[in-house]
Amino acid sequence: MTNEVNSSLHAFETLKQYFNPYAEEVWAVALNSHLQVLGREMIFRGTADQCLIHPRDIFRFLILSNASSFILAHNHPSKEVLPSDQDLILTRKIHNAGVLFQIPLQDHIIFSKEKYFSMADHGYFKSWKKSFRAEKFRS
Repeated sequence: MTNEVNSSLHAFETLKQYFNPYAEEVWAVALNSHLQVLGREMIFRGTADQCLIHPRDIFRFLILSNASSFILAHNHPSKEVLPSDQDLILTRKIHNAGVLFQIPLQDHIIFSKEKYFSMADHGYFKSWKKSFRAEKFRS
């Protein structure tokens, strides 16, 4: 992987070589304050159509890497890259945890062999950031 990840396309091009085409895998890429890669790690491996994930394992890797931010990526062996409802629910939880830990999630990219879907490019993080702020003021 090159030293800096500056776009979702760049993340896709550099990470896709690591993914298993037969089972879902979740990877985290730890970044420094200049979006330079500190490390990458496969956090979970699942089956052909699911992967159980727990945020604590992601943040353990990020904290040990001294990350300033991170990218989350996982593959869909089905080749459908649109996020499932479960993908969106989990990503929102991880996004909010990143805000609390002050290790922001830069993007969550869903891969197939030929294409990808970037949640940041599709505006999810901006809307979650606004609703997270509103939730804090209501409590």
